[in-house]
Amino acid sequence: MNMPASAEPRSIRFATGPRLGRLAAAGLAFCAGLFTLACETMAQPKLTVVISSTSFAWLPLYVADGAGYFRDESLNVEISNVKDGAVVVTAILSGNADIAGVGANAVFAARVRNQPVRLLTPMNSEYTSTIFGRKDVFGKKGITENSTLEQKIEAIKGMKVGVINFNSGQHLMFRFLMQRYGGADLDKVAEVVPVGDAGSTLAAMSRGLVDITAFSPPVPQRAVTEGYASVLLDPIRGDIPETRGMVFTAMATTEDTIAKRRTDLGAFVRAIDRANKLIYSDTPKAGEAARKYLATMQSDLYDSGLKALVPATPKSPEVSIAGLKAYYELLKIGGEKYAQGEFDFEASVANDLVREAMKGAR
Repeated sequence: MNMPASAEPRSIRFATGPRLGRLAAAGLAFCAGLFTLACETMAQPKLTVVISSTSFAWLPLYVADGAGYFRDESLNVEISNVKDGAVVVTAILSGNADIAGVGANAVFAARVRNQPVRLLTPMNSEYTSTIFGRKDVFGKKGITENSTLEQKIEAIKGMKVGVINFNSGQHLMFRFLMQRYGGADLDKVAEVVPVGDAGSTLAAMSRGLVDITAFSPPVPQRAVTEGYASVLLDPIRGDIPETRGMVFTAMATTEDTIAKRRTDLGAFVRAIDRANKLIYSDTPKAGEAARKYLATMQSDLYDSGLKALVPATPKSPEVSIAGLKAYYELLKIGGEKYAQGEFDFEASVANDLVREAMKGAR
């Protein structure tokens, strides 16, 4: 029986002599390389970092990893997203993680409960939640870019204010602004609507179910691009004096981890500081390094969000005490219960570790 050419049996040749020796040597070299790489990875100290969202809030962390700065510090950093802000502090307290990405307010709350949590290094140095809302509603209220801060806050009265949930960070911020500049209780002069996450809030706003809200970039940029919204107040550009230099999000750890892994934490801080410097000096390169973490985001939104966050990037790896006090004051006026008493800001940070670590910076 004749077989098609493609099915004809092929002769099999075995390498012999010098050729066999070369193949064997190449195989051994390849295996040795894999073994060396595995040994190097195993030898690197491992730090586990937990965060509760995939967002620009953690831009320096993403850049440090993507640019290879952790590897340069001989660190093996594993980043896990647990999707629940309440879990990250529990993770470091239980020893299931070494570092947690948190809002500074979470550390305030933890220390009031005598939990040994300390802020390690900031992720941003400005309050990043931009206040934006429906253009038609602002138009009816006569609000423009040239309106004063007081006029803009006064206009919020009677609006439907979208928040993730009651007493969320957004809710407290709106309460603060209304108390400070509107002389009123937000909950009595506006309708507070708990909508949920950014996607749910934008959908509600586009249908007119919400008039105004606050989210970090690129959420406001998306609403503006889609044509139904405009920015009312942008804290990053300095529209709200009280939030200037505010420590909004940061990396946190525990006193036990500081005692046991001080050298590794110092190396982590140095890598983050290099990432911050890259964000300022070469924003496109920093954006490329972080892109894999926000891979599903549209390119135009990614670029606009990255550009918006640059001015909020820390210029120092130390946690600003003045920035913490500013945030604490906002929470206090906003009505947060745990922020009503005295607070030891110096004891809530690990700036001594940071200063020590930066002596060995590249």
